Amino acid sequence: MLSSSFDWDEIDALIAILHAQGVCYLLSNGTSVSQEDDVVDSVQVVLRLASCGYPLVENASISLFLLRPELAPAIVQALQHAKAETAENIAVVTLATLYLQQWWFFRLTLALGRLPGFPETPFVSLWQERHLPSPDAGYGMDGLLALQAYQQQRYGIALNFLDDWQNQINHLLAQEEAHQHVLSEEVKETLVRLSK
Repeated sequence: MLSSSFDWDEIDALIAILHAQGVCYLLSNGTSVSQEDDVVDSVQVVLRLASCGYPLVENASISLFLLRPELAPAIVQALQHAKAETAENIAVVTLATLYLQQWWFFRLTLALGRLPGFPETPFVSLWQERHLPSPDAGYGMDGLLALQAYQQQRYGIALNFLDDWQNQINHLLAQEEAHQHVLSEEVKETLVRLSK
């Protein structure tokens, strides 16, 4: 959870990597000018984010996963290779991503200019093993509330995790809405069909 001391160089490097991947709303101190950011392995990025100990950056994985759904195989690999605590952190942000994607489906579509595409199939075991709702239960809100309760029990403290996760979505929506993406006719038709 929240560490008493942080590796600020690592956090700054992670923010630079997130910027390179399109998550541009986090501010760094600007000391990380590493050239590694263009060639960092996706599995390592997922692992590093989940183990940085700084919730604002760790939870930015949610925005990264929504922007880059093609990272799903790297997330699966990271889950398989991570130590227990890091794997659990990856599982939590992955579940939060799935639940938030459902809850904000229409607005995310408008903001991104495409249907949100973070896949559920590779991660079914994550909610099943933790006895949490599927992402489509209550449009994702049932899962978000259950995941928050799970985290509160995990850490033994009644923190408001939901606000931290929602904060990521708020920033991502603002970032992407500023781009004014244009929806294709196919996406518009899909939205109309789903809203009936």
